[in-house]
Amino acid sequence: MKKILFPLLTLLLFAVFGTFVSAEIDEAKKNEILSTTDQAVLLEVIQTPGATEDQIFMKGIACRRLAVIGNAQAVPALAKMLGDDIRLSLFARYALEMMPYENVNPVLIDGAKTIEPKDQRLGCILSLGVRKCEAAVPVLKEIALNPKTTCDLKAAYAALGMIATDDAAAFLLAQAKTTPTDADFLVRKRLADAILDCAEAFEKAGDPEKAAGVYEAVVVPVFPTFAQKAGAYHALLCRQAASAAVLVTKLESPKECCFTGGLKTIREFSAEAGETITKTCIAELPKLPVDPRALVIRAIADRKDDASRKLAFEALKEQGKSTEFAIQLAVIQGMKRLGTLDPVGAREILSSMPTSQFNEEQLAALYAAKVNTISALKSPALDAVISATLPTLELKGLRACAYFEIVGNRRIVSMGPALVKAARTEGIEPAVRDRVLEALSEIVTLESLNLLVEALNGETDDAKVEWILRSACTRLPREDCAAAVVKMFEAESDPAEKAKLLTLLKQIGGKTALACVVKACWNGETADAATQTLGTWNTPDDALEVADACLKLAKECPTEKFQIRAIRSFIRIPRQFDLPKEKKFEMCRQAFETAKRAEDKMLVFEVFTRVIDVASARAAMTYADDPAFREAAYSAVIAIAKKFEGKSEEFKAILKKVAETTQNAETKAQAQAISERL
Repeated sequence: MKKILFPLLTLLLFAVFGTFVSAEIDEAKKNEILSTTDQAVLLEVIQTPGATEDQIFMKGIACRRLAVIGNAQAVPALAKMLGDDIRLSLFARYALEMMPYENVNPVLIDGAKTIEPKDQRLGCILSLGVRKCEAAVPVLKEIALNPKTTCDLKAAYAALGMIATDDAAAFLLAQAKTTPTDADFLVRKRLADAILDCAEAFEKAGDPEKAAGVYEAVVVPVFPTFAQKAGAYHALLCRQAASAAVLVTKLESPKECCFTGGLKTIREFSAEAGETITKTCIAELPKLPVDPRALVIRAIADRKDDASRKLAFEALKEQGKSTEFAIQLAVIQGMKRLGTLDPVGAREILSSMPTSQFNEEQLAALYAAKVNTISALKSPALDAVISATLPTLELKGLRACAYFEIVGNRRIVSMGPALVKAARTEGIEPAVRDRVLEALSEIVTLESLNLLVEALNGETDDAKVEWILRSACTRLPREDCAAAVVKMFEAESDPAEKAKLLTLLKQIGGKTALACVVKACWNGETADAATQTLGTWNTPDDALEVADACLKLAKECPTEKFQIRAIRSFIRIPRQFDLPKEKKFEMCRQAFETAKRAEDKMLVFEVFTRVIDVASARAAMTYADDPAFREAAYSAVIAIAKKFEGKSEEFKAILKKVAETTQNAETKAQAQAISERL
């Protein structure tokens, strides 16, 4: 059990250290105290009058030393500090708690009875508990029966719990019977903690029966629910196998704390007690309502000892016949852990569960759980069984979708040809076909990538094709995958299929893929698809190479349509990709000089508006000398200025020029307003 820490004393301890960190101290004196082996030196320090910060600090480290080398003659001097400043009292108690001398206990007992500063008195009470002072039990009982404050009562309970003699435990149990349920919550909590401390001490001493009786004394309404749960839990666990009969009463109890405590223990009994406990739980299953039964099923499935696992596997096999949703879900989830005993058998159990009584939402949850469980069971034999099932599978509904998701999750590579055949089966439900294609994307290798392409043949949803192909190719080594697709591209004769492969190469990215697409741009048969692909290339690593290819096409391609497409694709690179601004500006210049149409040249100004910087405004203004593009350049400057933060004399000068030379009244007004802000 956790020992009770009083917040007030904890805060004071931090305050002490905080004070000393900032205090100016005598380093030589400190080192002398820390290194001395002469008790007289230390006693002189703690008996010296005065309570400056430096003196308190020195007395503190002297007490630390006395805790190590002090003898019985140091006790009277330390005793005089118990009623002093709270920090000095704390230091003295630290030393006294560590000393193994008989004259320490009477000093602390007297302090617990007579010291008037409350916090110092509470410290003495707690120190008696830390020292496990049996002689203090009568005094602590008296304090608890006639406390000066509520804090005295809580401290007395805490100390009695730490001492944990038969007398102390008996007193605490008697207090539990007489404490009303409406008493101070913290008092009831402290009493519960003290009883649990006693029970833990008896358990460690090797008396589980006595410990169990004390633990159970906390399972009463007077105590907080969390304490009751702790008592019920430990009362069972400390008895191990002997708890079987009691566990039954906990599982059948209408009290939530008893059931919860019992349920928690099922997973934590030792391996030696596992068989007995698991048999008890299995025998109890038919007697439990649905929801508690589902929880117990999960608990026995979590057992890790072999004997329990074998028993639980058979129990789950029987419970799998249930028509209750909660029970079936618990069985499926439990089989994820127990199914490793017999993966094939586990799958058969899950496959044979009755399902006709469930609604669509429940079925979806059950099949999702089955997918999760069966996907996790590692077994080549199970892969073979799953593969053999496909010819008899009806290609519709949730069951078929779950089946193909399992195939993909388990990466059953040998099923590639069978999945292609399934995908091309006439009448297959669209949702099931999607699962087939997704499974294929998970199992294809470089050598079998053509299977996925074959399965996608005839698919009209380009977005779906792109997603599935990307899913497969991003799982494989990029350059090797690209090389495999290039090989397929070169062997393909159908332009439509070539176009799909070009799209796939874009998703793969990299030098090999890009080289194939660029080459296709110069082939009349594939140029249309290839230039479109190049214009939407989305791999950042390839951005500059794509730009070079687009610029070359814009300059040298004999087809005007592709020239236009290429220059627009070229401008897309500085607009959308993260490049140094100087590089962006240089590419804008190249695009402006290469583009043949005014509408294409105008696109460079959008690049400037995405770089919020004085340099961007300066670059945009270089195009203002051409009357045809002057207002577009000014609009770009205004767009940049609106988002620009800070002050800039250069920007003000640029805006002044815009305001003076623009023919657009709105641009003029905006330039003047923004200039004032800058």
